[in-house]
Amino acid sequence: MAGAAAFSMSTLFSAMKPVLLTRFVEETGSGESLAGLVVAMPFAGIAAASLILKPLLPFFSLRQFVVLFGGLLVLVELFSAFYFMFQLPLLMAQFAGGIAVGVLMGATSRIIATSQTPNQIFGFVDMSAVLLMSFMLAGVGAAVGLYGLQGGYLFAALTALVYTLLMLPYHGPAATTPETRIVLTPLKPGLRPIAVILMGVLFVTSSGMGFAFLFTIALNLGMGYSSAGSFIGGLVLVSALACQLGGWCGGRFGPLRPLAFAFVTCAVGWWLAINAQSQVVFMLALVPAIFSLQFNFPILLALSGSLDDEGQWAAIATPLITSGFAWAAIVAGFVVSHWDVAALATATVGGMIVCLLLLVPSRV
Repeated sequence: MAGAAAFSMSTLFSAMKPVLLTRFVEETGSGESLAGLVVAMPFAGIAAASLILKPLLPFFSLRQFVVLFGGLLVLVELFSAFYFMFQLPLLMAQFAGGIAVGVLMGATSRIIATSQTPNQIFGFVDMSAVLLMSFMLAGVGAAVGLYGLQGGYLFAALTALVYTLLMLPYHGPAATTPETRIVLTPLKPGLRPIAVILMGVLFVTSSGMGFAFLFTIALNLGMGYSSAGSFIGGLVLVSALACQLGGWCGGRFGPLRPLAFAFVTCAVGWWLAINAQSQVVFMLALVPAIFSLQFNFPILLALSGSLDDEGQWAAIATPLITSGFAWAAIVAGFVVSHWDVAALATATVGGMIVCLLLLVPSRV
């Protein structure tokens, strides 16, 4: 439950992104570039959390992390609700909120990675986060519709508070005194951990590039916002089941074969979806494209947890891999602005080929 709550904090940012992106421009009169920066800052903070988490692990229990950083996230969203007109403080606040979420994701990932069934637990955690994202999308949309940006950030603050409270029941070992402090083995960076983390970040980035322009592709095929949104939302909801399947396959067959299968499936799915000439092909191709992302995510997290016996690499890798969702939007925007939407298919396939090559140094 603690892991699902921590991961759901990151999907809260994902749920808020498309709604706040549009509303920020309408309500503040700012340009799209600033609005994009505002919604990207939490993901940059999640990535930055990997730099500060490891030195903190020996000194804090998970409950202490929850109180400190869960409370920070709630305060950040409350601040954003009342001071969103001030650009620099808002950017700094959202970056701090991302750091809070990244720390909590990393801390829970370390515990899951050292459990007896990391693949299955990561699958459940990811599935829960994706399922809850569907409800958060509806919630933030209703809040912004009624009360504007302030309503959106207040919804985020309330949601963050609920997730923080859900994490508190976990009772793990304390790490606040010299007698109870966790003694962690110094990490030795090598080719394998670097390859695993790079593969995870690249996969999430590559598989998310097409997602950033889904509505553009759908509209070009004659679909309306309503029909496209209903189909995509329903598909994302159902794809949560692939998280648990991926966790099971990773535990049953090991990580490499399921990962390779999903890399190929993802590449084929996005190639067909982005180059589709009909709505039927587009919708059918999205099934393997989106399902492969949910399928692979828990396997990648469990693989990072296998890099050491104490879960330190999992704590570092989880925020970095999750940050791929932010880089996906940035890279997709760059590709489309320099070429066109169709170029996303080539970029996605290229990324998946590199992921396949990185499987070689990633194996034990």
